[in-house]
Amino acid sequence: MLLAQQLILSITFVLSLVASIISYANEVPPKDVLSTDAQSQSKQISNMTLAVEDSWPPYANAYGEGISTDIVKQALESVGVSLNLKVYPYAQLLEEMHKGLIPGGYNVTRQTSREKKLLFGNEPILNATASFYFPLNNEKSKHYKSIYDIPDGSTIGVITDYEYGDIYEKQKHRFKEIKVSQQTQIINMLRRGRIDGAIMFDTVANYTLDSMELSRNSIEKGFLNHISEVYVAFSKTHKDSHIYAEILDKGLSKIKNNGQYQKIMAQWSYSQEQQN
Repeated sequence: MLLAQQLILSITFVLSLVASIISYANEVPPKDVLSTDAQSQSKQISNMTLAVEDSWPPYANAYGEGISTDIVKQALESVGVSLNLKVYPYAQLLEEMHKGLIPGGYNVTRQTSREKKLLFGNEPILNATASFYFPLNNEKSKHYKSIYDIPDGSTIGVITDYEYGDIYEKQKHRFKEIKVSQQTQIINMLRRGRIDGAIMFDTVANYTLDSMELSRNSIEKGFLNHISEVYVAFSKTHKDSHIYAEILDKGLSKIKNNGQYQKIMAQWSYSQEQQN
């Protein structure tokens, strides 16, 4: 009798577990499937207005053209949505999103300070490495191994309102930030020794040096600052933000799975190799 009761309890437990798994699977859609609400609304959305910054080549140049725009455009087209692109300075892009004047913008690094004010989807556009750079005549910098080695009061060049990772956020109070709007300004200040150092995204630094017809050895590349996950961010106050984020996630997931994403990255890699 006891054995029979134990057998019944075991069977009941297994059936309950199976039922829970089935219920969870039914409730949580796959990553690349839109929610029911998003599916119904996406059928009415034929275009999406997004903004991009104007000074982060090769990801986005003064006209908004670049790697990031190619990726976003292809992702949206894969789900039947066209991109209506606006191009702003980065600080203005963030301000427009915070006010809900535009639903979203890119290239925004996902970090704690931004997550408090903006909505992020699940799929990043890309990953980008950023390093510290120093003037060639800064002998002390050759011994720096991390941000903790840089002396208090050092002048550090940055782009206005850029995100440079959570560790830098906690350390930047030690430095005197020199904020500018263009990558070329940072490079010129480094070459002339007007700042002690700067943070630049590596691909952007190389691209900008090439476009200025300068050797990549014109400035000293130092240690890695951080690896950034770059996203399309959305306004928390715009009515369409959540739907747009889901639609874009589906498109990004789709082109990453069907090889279109990799093709875009390969084309840009080849183009940059041809220029060097």
